[in-house]
Amino acid sequence: MARVLVTRAAEDARPLCHSLEASGHQPVRVPLLQRLWDVEALAAAAAEHPEADWLLVTSATLADVLAAAAPGAWKRAKIGAVGPVTARRLSAMGRPPDLIPSTHLGSALVAELPDLSGKTVVYPKADLAPGTMAEILRDRGAQVIEVVAYQNIAPPGHAEALTQALPVDATTLLSGSAATRLAAALGDTEPGVLGRVVVIGPSTARAAQEVGLPVHAIANPYTVNGLLLALDQELG
Repeated sequence: MARVLVTRAAEDARPLCHSLEASGHQPVRVPLLQRLWDVEALAAAAAEHPEADWLLVTSATLADVLAAAAPGAWKRAKIGAVGPVTARRLSAMGRPPDLIPSTHLGSALVAELPDLSGKTVVYPKADLAPGTMAEILRDRGAQVIEVVAYQNIAPPGHAEALTQALPVDATTLLSGSAATRLAAALGDTEPGVLGRVVVIGPSTARAAQEVGLPVHAIANPYTVNGLLLALDQELG
């Protein structure tokens, strides 16, 4: 039975842990991110900018914040969603997406949008999200309403919990922030204690490699199911 480090936020970890257990692995939970929703900021943006042509939702968490803050906002806007989980969350709140990119990446969503000249695009995001997506939208002629919908912070005691959990046979990373915090918590410890490092997509892979972590496999497709497939291949 392989011990697999699960670094997802506590509220997201259960499905992945169940799938790991079903595959005969032992999940080792050490959340490396905690989200603080800013419902007021999103509600304020909806009040200040009630009309939009597109609403871009790049994660299931952002769909949840939208449902809590402004479920009826931007009714006439078309919706772009990254990934099937995000799409399901939006559909459950009565806002099925009009566009889901063929590749589950924010950059793919922007690339597949139609002409944006003169269009208003609402883009809720995490505080640690890079500015690349908004820059590309503006380069394409859009007026972008950026809203920080939640803060991504380090959970208290995560470094101590990680020290107690290691070594493991494999590590799963589903965000760049988790990779950054993992490397910081490791310090001078050799990354071999992480076992096989499997990441959800190329942006997480880049973040991991930039902080000196090895990346043994990238999920294909860029979903939790793709991550599990890649993990099984790495563990044999």
